[in-house]
Amino acid sequence: MATKTKKKTTDWALAPAPESTDHVKINAQYELFINGKWQKPKSGKYFDTINPANEKVLARVAEAGEADVDAAVKAARKAYDTVWSRMPASERAKYIYR
Repeated sequence: MATKTKKKTTDWALAPAPESTDHVKINAQYELFINGKWQKPKSGKYFDTINPANEKVLARVAEAGEADVDAAVKAARKAYDTVWSRMPASERAKYIYR
């Protein structure tokens, strides 16, 4: 027995996004946060982040290359092996959710 299916249609009305960045502080440029400090990328490369609502540049962001990623992983491993893994979960939560 054949069943008829009703075709659903969605009528989307598009409008400009109401979001604004007026209420937040956005830096012109962001570096990489590795081993507890902000660092410039070893390659010196940055990329623009674009606000999709108005297609304007929000900020320039550091592009992490292989050397930067290796440094970040090494720092994270050291932190985990020496301090983080021995810290109770309730204590770690204080750092994560502050």
